[in-house]
Amino acid sequence: MKFALKLLLLGGGLALFGWYVQRVGLAEIASALRQLGWAAPLVLVPYGVVYVVDCFGWRWTLPAKLPLGFLALLRIRWAGEAVNNVVPSAYVGGEAVKVFLLGQRGVPAPVATSAAIVSKSAQTGAQIGFIALAALALLLIAPDQPGLKSALAVVLVGGLATVALLFWLQRRGVFRSFLSLADRLGVAQVWLSGRRAGWLETDRTIGTFYREHRGRMLASVLSYLGGWLLDSVEIYVVAHLLGQPINWLQAISVEALIGVAKMMGMWIPGALGVQESGLLLAGRWAGLPEPFCVAYAVLRRAREAVFVGIGWLFLYLGHVNLRRITAGADAR
Repeated sequence: MKFALKLLLLGGGLALFGWYVQRVGLAEIASALRQLGWAAPLVLVPYGVVYVVDCFGWRWTLPAKLPLGFLALLRIRWAGEAVNNVVPSAYVGGEAVKVFLLGQRGVPAPVATSAAIVSKSAQTGAQIGFIALAALALLLIAPDQPGLKSALAVVLVGGLATVALLFWLQRRGVFRSFLSLADRLGVAQVWLSGRRAGWLETDRTIGTFYREHRGRMLASVLSYLGGWLLDSVEIYVVAHLLGQPINWLQAISVEALIGVAKMMGMWIPGALGVQESGLLLAGRWAGLPEPFCVAYAVLRRAREAVFVGIGWLFLYLGHVNLRRITAGADAR
């Protein structure tokens, strides 16, 4: 049933994007893309910088002393993000990949899992801050757009509620809460018995991090916020290369709403269709021409394909496959 729903959502998103393409016209989109010419590889640079900055955000949530260097961490995170961008698992699958690969390098499972949870919380908190900044930008650009204020209010309230829930769960104990619920329901007791100690140790590691490393937590949030801001550089650069110069307020607002759309499409492979529809809606609110928005949507997918391909190459060169990762995670 879930698979059928995913296919239905994917089909709906692609159909909507196809309607936009047909409405704008393939000729206009192709003309916009041809303007890039030799400058096309420059589109990859901003996102590459974002990958490095985001890896610093993750690094702050890990112990100061690790048995591996930053480049190895970057490869591991790259591989995990490649899985997140392909496997529709609400961005959990890629985190399991990172935990597994860190374990291969000698990082204990509770430490790696704790870093995955804390890092994702820091990234989410930074994204809410970025969305709030983008909301202000949009209200300055298009204060009279119908439904804009209501939509932004819903997104911000929902985001703040999500962040509050994440930190509440971590304060209470993510795995302790799950184990308590399982005990009350009396389910999976045999399966859980061998994992209980490790999961509770992960909760303790998370609690220790928040008590003793508040500065590192703040550094992680600021790193991820920097990554979100740098994300908007890409659309700014592409717009100028395509002869459609935009201002920073437009770039920030569009990038933030693309991120919201991707979160809404997290159960669809690559958020296909949902991301494109969100981009086109954000572009309309920000006053960007539709041919440019569609051309940028195509370029963005091409860029994602390159980075995802590199990430899966890192998995392949490490002689790792998802079945092995799943088995390793289950063993823990």
